[in-house]
Amino acid sequence: MPPAIWAMVSDHAGDNAQVLALAEELDLPFETKPVRYTWRKRLPGNDGRVSLFSIDRASRERLRPPWPDLLIIVGPRSQPVGRYVKKASSGRTKVVLIGRLRAPASAFDLVFDTRQYATSDAPNVRLLPVAMSRRDSPAEADNKERDWLEALPRPHLLLMVGGPIRYWKLTPAHMSAVVGQLLARARALGGSLIVTGSPRSPRNVLVRLRRELRTAPNARLAECPPRFRVLVQDADELFPTGDSVSMMSESILTGKPVGIVPLTRTLAGRMLLGGPGRMARHRFRDLRRFWSYLREQKLAGTIERPLAATIENPVASAAAEVRRLFQTRD
Repeated sequence: MPPAIWAMVSDHAGDNAQVLALAEELDLPFETKPVRYTWRKRLPGNDGRVSLFSIDRASRERLRPPWPDLLIIVGPRSQPVGRYVKKASSGRTKVVLIGRLRAPASAFDLVFDTRQYATSDAPNVRLLPVAMSRRDSPAEADNKERDWLEALPRPHLLLMVGGPIRYWKLTPAHMSAVVGQLLARARALGGSLIVTGSPRSPRNVLVRLRRELRTAPNARLAECPPRFRVLVQDADELFPTGDSVSMMSESILTGKPVGIVPLTRTLAGRMLLGGPGRMARHRFRDLRRFWSYLREQKLAGTIERPLAATIENPVASAAAEVRRLFQTRD
């Protein structure tokens, strides 16, 4: 009889993609468990709880016995919930965490993380080169999408605009300067620039870029067709903003040339993360760790010099580690 597996997801698309990537890679039946976090997740001391305190009533009703053999969770918010399930199952449930530790590593059976944090060196922690990505089938462009793309000369340079996160911001002026650099590159190559936003992209940034791209030859803001997956599959060079580890990772895994678009720090970021050449202390998420790793390993380049890398999706090795948990199960 196959093990019972729960994949816990919430409202963060990038996080959910990693949970589902790992669950699907196991090639075993699994049940998706959506949870909704409440304002209580922000209360002091919540990270140290072993409880369902931070999720709403409907979510608590979904997390009931019989407890699974394996629970896959992601991110800091999920950890009190994962620890609760492990305790309620008398330790029988194996809990696999994706992302930053907010509890002792020993509270989980396996931890997978990337390098934006100064991660624990505990024996059950695995540092991945890039984030896990789902093995989706190729996106088939429809006729409207194909016509839209074929109207633009190649190569196609795709700028993927994310959004602000703690300590980092995307301002209209900064992104306008990035677009200027990429337009110059597209002209030099005889190609085109395509810009796409995300639900997190600041409206004032997209408004400014829309206005500037209207007057630029062979440049467009993609706002309806084509779909995001079609744009990524079509692109010859990819330029993700550096706020999203998932977006950077998925770009690298395409094997196409990738240039990371740097962000600017907020006032809090300048105060807490340290100056150039210094990384933040352990408790702070410092994306420069991840950017530096990508550069050092030649997995990604810059706007001026995008790099293509050959790298295996780490979801395969992660799934092999998870399978070994069941081989050692009592």
